[in-house]
Amino acid sequence: MQGKIVKYKDNKLYIIAEYDNPYKFDKCGYRRVNIELLDNRSISKKQRKAIYALLGDIAEYTGYEVEDLKQLMKCWFLADRGGKEFSLSDVDMTTAWYFTDFLIDYCIENNVPCHESLSKYPKDIERYVYKCLLHKICCISGRKCELHHIDAIGMGRNRNEITHIGMRAMPLAPKYHIEVHNIGLKAFEKRYHVCGVKIDERIASVYSQIKK
Repeated sequence: MQGKIVKYKDNKLYIIAEYDNPYKFDKCGYRRVNIELLDNRSISKKQRKAIYALLGDIAEYTGYEVEDLKQLMKCWFLADRGGKEFSLSDVDMTTAWYFTDFLIDYCIENNVPCHESLSKYPKDIERYVYKCLLHKICCISGRKCELHHIDAIGMGRNRNEITHIGMRAMPLAPKYHIEVHNIGLKAFEKRYHVCGVKIDERIASVYSQIKK
């Protein structure tokens, strides 16, 4: 059953939904409903291009044909998230973003070599950098990373002796680690469209040099 939003005012949604079973309504005593807001926007050309680029990289790595891989990945995605079968020709924009993230995660978790930096594709760059931190790969090149600490620890303090929880970091290959020190954080983030994320317990447990 679907309803229609007829009004939005004062932070309240007014929804009309047809329901033709008054007997069941009275018997069950319905008083509350679950509401899922459906994205009415269609997938953009940029999203579709990103998805097919990722599928191409994974297909090249795994040996699948792109169309076969697309169907397989869609099945895995729906098994993981739930939902209905969709087409990349007209899927809604939100689902397209979720599917893009799913493909990015697969590339990170399986060390898939990609022709373009994965940092070009996600909408939520913090989520992406966090995922790279967990898997100890550079958020730009996808190669083995070093941990770049963004927040200064202060004069006279030893980085190996203080807690790092809550401090920002970024996973960078040596080449980019040197570059961020040379050009500065703001210029680096602008050039590569990445950002630092705060270290939490999960990230700290991955890096032996980080004190919890």
